[in-house]
Amino acid sequence: MRNSLEAELVRQCAPTLAGLKAASLFRFVFPFDVNPGCQVEALSSILRAKNLDIELIQYDLVKHSGLLFVHRPQALETILADNRNRDFFRRQDYSGSTWQDILAEISFRLAQRDSFPHEIGVLLGYPLEDVEAYMAAPGEKGLCSGCWKAYTNPARARHFFEKCQKCTRIYCQCHAAGTSLMQLAVA
Repeated sequence: MRNSLEAELVRQCAPTLAGLKAASLFRFVFPFDVNPGCQVEALSSILRAKNLDIELIQYDLVKHSGLLFVHRPQALETILADNRNRDFFRRQDYSGSTWQDILAEISFRLAQRDSFPHEIGVLLGYPLEDVEAYMAAPGEKGLCSGCWKAYTNPARARHFFEKCQKCTRIYCQCHAAGTSLMQLAVA
């Protein structure tokens, strides 16, 4: 029988597994008889072989649920090589300069349970302009939505959203038919 965390990872993170996105974020409720750390580490060992990783960045003991960040480390380095993105994180009071430092600070902010750190959108590969626009006015509708709310360049965003939807559909079908996570993940 397939691991339900693995199936959810494929459903939620297909574009990241395929190399279309730098990262994906999803919440998963773990069965009470399962050790979340062991389950995440087992998937991490598979993904690392494909230059991907998965991290549990927030965990709720009461709900037995975790917020999982699936990412391509090299893609995150590229995102933070852009001065505009690094400056954005500095303006948001992040002291770290690497994606690992920033992710650790995001995890800490999540643990504080104040407001959700929407700046994580930059690490997810969303356009900086859209992340800034959302943070400035989260109630605004935006021009279109899919993986994120797009406030700029709706044609580019719609095209990307369609690619992600198609990728997810194909990956879910393949996984349901027996294709392994190792086969689905693109190096």
